[in-house]
Amino acid sequence: MQELFDRTPSRERPGLLSAGVVVRLLDLLDEERVIDPDELSALIGAEDLDEATCQQITDRIQRVQAHLSRAGRRRDEVAALFASSRELAEQREFDTLLRRLVQRARDLVGADLAWLSELDVPRGELVVQAAVGSVSAELERLRITFGQSMAWHVASHKQLHYSARYHDDPRFRHNLNADSVLVAEGAVSVLAVPLVAGDEVIGTLCVATRTETRFHPEQIALLTAFADHGAVILQGARLLAQAQTSAEEAGEARRRLAALVERMEQAHNDHVELTECVLRGQSVAQVAAVLATSMRREVFILDTDGQPLVDSPAHFPVEGCWRHPEVVAAIATSRSTGRYVPTSAPGVAGVVAVLAGDTHLGSLVVTRTAELLDPVQLKTIEDAARIMALLRLKQDAQADAEERVRGDLLHDLVEPGSRGTEEVRIRARARGLNLDELTRLFIVSAGSDRAEVLRTLRTMPARPSLVAEHAGVVLVVFAESARTDGKHLHRWVRARLRLPVLVVEAPHASSCDEVAARYREARRCLDMLPALGIHDAAVATAAYRPYLRLFEPNADDIDEFIRTLIGPLLDRDEDRGTELLQTVSTFAECNASTSRTARALHLHSNTILQRISRVDELLGPAWREPDDFFRIQVAIRLHRLRGRASPNPDPAG
Repeated sequence: MQELFDRTPSRERPGLLSAGVVVRLLDLLDEERVIDPDELSALIGAEDLDEATCQQITDRIQRVQAHLSRAGRRRDEVAALFASSRELAEQREFDTLLRRLVQRARDLVGADLAWLSELDVPRGELVVQAAVGSVSAELERLRITFGQSMAWHVASHKQLHYSARYHDDPRFRHNLNADSVLVAEGAVSVLAVPLVAGDEVIGTLCVATRTETRFHPEQIALLTAFADHGAVILQGARLLAQAQTSAEEAGEARRRLAALVERMEQAHNDHVELTECVLRGQSVAQVAAVLATSMRREVFILDTDGQPLVDSPAHFPVEGCWRHPEVVAAIATSRSTGRYVPTSAPGVAGVVAVLAGDTHLGSLVVTRTAELLDPVQLKTIEDAARIMALLRLKQDAQADAEERVRGDLLHDLVEPGSRGTEEVRIRARARGLNLDELTRLFIVSAGSDRAEVLRTLRTMPARPSLVAEHAGVVLVVFAESARTDGKHLHRWVRARLRLPVLVVEAPHASSCDEVAARYREARRCLDMLPALGIHDAAVATAAYRPYLRLFEPNADDIDEFIRTLIGPLLDRDEDRGTELLQTVSTFAECNASTSRTARALHLHSNTILQRISRVDELLGPAWREPDDFFRIQVAIRLHRLRGRASPNPDPAG
């Protein structure tokens, strides 16, 4: 170097460059431009050097310039690579990241077209996720089956592949679909590099040109390095997306859990409040009100006949919706399962039967709102139905116990001698009753279903003071001030049982001491009514007192009256099996016309005349005189009434 920078002119020192030429050559190299060969030849040729030395210096200067040019280009490429990696690493949207990655790959190598394929392991496919520079949308929807196309070749071997003429390259198995898409894109030269993160191949990155291109090793190396960076960034973005998804799912799970805990706490509070309804002895209507507040919707109760038990039907969202066929069918289903049954009936979300074992006590109807019922609310509704059943059982047990006490009180009232009057007064006073005011007695008979009669009478708006079963019938006692009568009782029971009902109203008693006598009179009237053909009516005993006289157990004078007037006919019919009594009765009904009597009895007129002749012999010819004939008719009528009636001399038996 000392010789190179020697200030002695080169002419005086042959074979050496002057310092000024060396400085100029260094300036040319520092300008980072291609040195003009003529300029270089002129600069060196000014020195006193031989031709071989000048050529040697020129070649070395050009090699240094090429090396510096490659180093600068490499520096720029590495800077671009790191800038691209930094930009991609800052990207959070996965789809945008894919498109930016493909765009950068195309720009780095100066290609016309670039695309990225991701490996779908479960399906065994490579799926193009993003493409830049394409002229159609077919490339971004491309799916390549396992083992076909250059992309699969690169992914399976984890090595890059370059085809100057892609469609003529025999080194991989072509895919017809992929080839047709690339033909449509005009791709000629294709370079594909694998996307490898660790030991996992996640896909391939491909670039292509529409003219035959020879990619330089620097371009290939740059794309390979970029693919390595991109794979790591892509894998990180994918893991980040999965982590974000997992975090969102965990957050959503926490929110659902919090909501579930809140609903469970609300359900617990509802259950506590519903249970307290039982402990406080509240009604089923109050339980329904508590449930309605909790569900934020109307809740109604139907009785065993499917009719609203509480509240007015006008409060239902749809008039008569409880009669809808779907509601009726849902109640039947709930009775068999004991569970809440949803319906699509207008205004009704669902129903649940109130059950105690196999006994149906009614139904809960839940109305429809815009808010759907969740499983916790459905469980609360079912629990409310069970609590209602428990409440009904408790109330029924209390009512039964109370009714038994009242039944005993009523028994002592109508059966004198079983208890002292003062004792009965004390027991009545304990029930809030004044014995001296209980003077209106009714007897209700509706066949053998006395339990239903009792249940029906207990639901009357004007509830009786005492009602109980006694001696095969139902006795009802009202206070003197009660505004009701036998016809009202008959209509109430008849409408609900839909059966023939007999109601007998006893005469009002002036005191409780007379109630027993009034009961016996009314009971005898009840026993007599079927003999008169009365099976469905409300009657007062006063209207049938003449008949009651006929059926008194000690009415011997009535028997003597009958025997005196028609005794011979009764004896003749009994001894010889004749029908003289029936003939005389029909003869009287036919206004003493023999021809009409014959038609009524389906006999010949001569037969009737013969029977009348025998009656003349037994009763005497004067029996057809008006006065005697009337008394004989009365005797026959009394005889038949007494024969049809079967009074029980001991009503308590």
